[in-house]
Amino acid sequence: MNRQYSPSDVCKRIMGIDESMRFVGIIKEKKVIAFARHPDKKPLLDTELGNLAHYYASVKASMEEMFDGPLGKTNWMITAKELVKLVTLFLDDGLLIFSIDVEGDHDMVIKKIQSLNMQL
Repeated sequence: MNRQYSPSDVCKRIMGIDESMRFVGIIKEKKVIAFARHPDKKPLLDTELGNLAHYYASVKASMEEMFDGPLGKTNWMITAKELVKLVTLFLDDGLLIFSIDVEGDHDMVIKKIQSLNMQL
C-alpha cells in the first residue's frame, strides 16, 4: 500500500537520494507548489531566473503532449548544461523537476525516484 506524502516531504526525501542533487521541485498547473534545495550548494540562478526556468519546464512539458498520441506518453526529459543537468519527470497530475551536478548519474537518480512510488 502506498503512503500519502505532502509535496514538501516528497521533495525532502528525493533530495536525500544522491549527493549530486541540487534542487527538487513539484509543479502543478505551471506553479511550483513545493521545493527543496541542497543546503551546501549555492543556487546557480537568482529568484527571477529560477522562476522563469520552472515556468519554462512547464511550457516544454505542455508542448511534449502533442506527440503523446503517435510516440507514447513522455516519461521524462533532460537538458544538459555545462554546469548542471535539469530533469523533468512527468507525474499523473504535474511535474517533478530536479537539478543535479553535471557529473551526476541522472539515470540512476531517476530510477531511484521512480522506485520510491510515493503518492502525493
